[in-house]
Amino acid sequence: MDENLLSESTIYLTGRWTGIIVFLLLITDFTMMEIFRLRKNTMKEWLASRIYANKLHGIASATILLVAILHSMLLAFGHWNSHVSPFPLWMPLGENLAIMYNLGTLAACMMLFLALHGYFRNWFWKRWSHEAWVRTHFWTTICLIIIISIHAITIGEELQFLGLSIRS
Repeated sequence: MDENLLSESTIYLTGRWTGIIVFLLLITDFTMMEIFRLRKNTMKEWLASRIYANKLHGIASATILLVAILHSMLLAFGHWNSHVSPFPLWMPLGENLAIMYNLGTLAACMMLFLALHGYFRNWFWKRWSHEAWVRTHFWTTICLIIIISIHAITIGEELQFLGLSIRS
């Protein structure tokens, strides 16, 4: 196997880009589902039925979760290895980028909650109302998008051109 293929910089760049892909997929999936929710009749004609939209959302959500896990594993056990505790992938607060890094860990926990919340929706619907489940899922996703945006803009090197990065 080529040594450059698994170099530290290749693993780091792969980890960074998987994070960007997760962010873009999350925004796309959220936007698609909100358009569907707001324009049910138009979207039913376009996607044939709500069943297909929910299946597409489920596939996109599973992909987002798996790529987010890949992102965190590549960076936590690669580039950030000397700064992060192995589990729960938490950076001690004395480190320079600890708060922004730990926002990523919080986002991962929220993604896991959303995945379980969506997968076991029927269980939640029986114990709560459908409307309460939808509100919880929606607002958790909004908080997730905000946290990931802050995490990406402040710790990410790719978004330094925005002038908000805390990296030196």
